[in-house]
Amino acid sequence: MFSKSILWSTIVVFVFFFITPYFFYWATASCIQEYVRIDISRPDNELNLGLLAFGVLLLSYAFVHIFHKWSGGIFSNKNGFIFGFWASLLVVVSMSLIRYATQNAFEAPIYILDGIYWTAMYAVGGVLIAVVSRKTS
Repeated sequence: MFSKSILWSTIVVFVFFFITPYFFYWATASCIQEYVRIDISRPDNELNLGLLAFGVLLLSYAFVHIFHKWSGGIFSNKNGFIFGFWASLLVVVSMSLIRYATQNAFEAPIYILDGIYWTAMYAVGGVLIAVVSRKTS
C-alpha cells in the first residue's frame, strides 16, 4: 500500500498537479474571462488551501496507486502516457462534456480548453509516475 515507489511517485505528481494549474489558469485568466457566463469562482480570501492540498494529495495517491495496479510493474513512459490519457478521457473529457450539456456557467471554448489542458496534465503526470516508479523500484 505504501511502498517507496508509490510514496515518491505520489509526492512528485502531487507537486506537479498542485503547482502547474495555478500558473496555467493565471496565464489564461484574461482569455477565459470573455467566455464566463456566471462567475462561480471564490474570492482569494475564501480559498481553503489546506483542503485543496488534501484533495490534490488524494487525487495523486489514487492516480499513482491505480497506475501501479494497471501497469503490472512495467513502468515505461509509454504506459504512463497511455494511462494518463485514458484517465483523462474517463474523468476530465467526459465530465467536461456532461457539464457543458447541463450547466450554463461557461461557453464551449472553456470546456474544450480545460479538457485539452487536463488531458495533457494527466498524460504528463502518467509519464512522471512511470519515471519515478522505474527509478525507485
